[in-house]
Amino acid sequence: MSIKKVLKILGYIFVPLLPMVIAIYFLFPYINEEKHQEVAEKHSEEFVIGDSTNVMTSNFRPAAEESETVGDLGKDYATMKENIEDLKMEIDSLTVVNDSLSQQLDQRESIAEEVEAADAEISEEEFSENIKSLLDLDIESLSPILNKMSDEQLVKIFKAGSGLQRKKLLQSLESDRAAKLMTEVL
Repeated sequence: MSIKKVLKILGYIFVPLLPMVIAIYFLFPYINEEKHQEVAEKHSEEFVIGDSTNVMTSNFRPAAEESETVGDLGKDYATMKENIEDLKMEIDSLTVVNDSLSQQLDQRESIAEEVEAADAEISEEEFSENIKSLLDLDIESLSPILNKMSDEQLVKIFKAGSGLQRKKLLQSLESDRAAKLMTEVL
């Protein structure tokens, strides 16, 4: 037997069966009215066509009971509306507070930046004055002080000093330390 003949036989069997199943599905309420009523009553309590939420158990009203009246629902609606208004006012007040705190923070940051800039200017001036007073010492008193300083401090002093002050700095350092300082500067 060929595959075509098998498919024809199966087609003769199943093709008429499909319309019959569809017809029985739609004619069931008329064929067996009692059974249809039982099924309809059983499922009507569980699901209503077009209703996706049960009003009594919705998220908006978790404490609702079936015995509430329309008046109770109206009172609950008014209460919720008042709560919403209160929350809106609270949000507005918190927004105002947030804005004022943001402005204060911006002001403090700008003041801090100004103070830091002023401190940097003052510290540079003070630093240059301190270097002048340090390098005004004679070589014999300057030598022990410079030998106790770190290499980074010596580089800063060397860069900030004038030509004569640099010469005096190098003269007061030991030869190894002076060579190290020059390699770091160059």
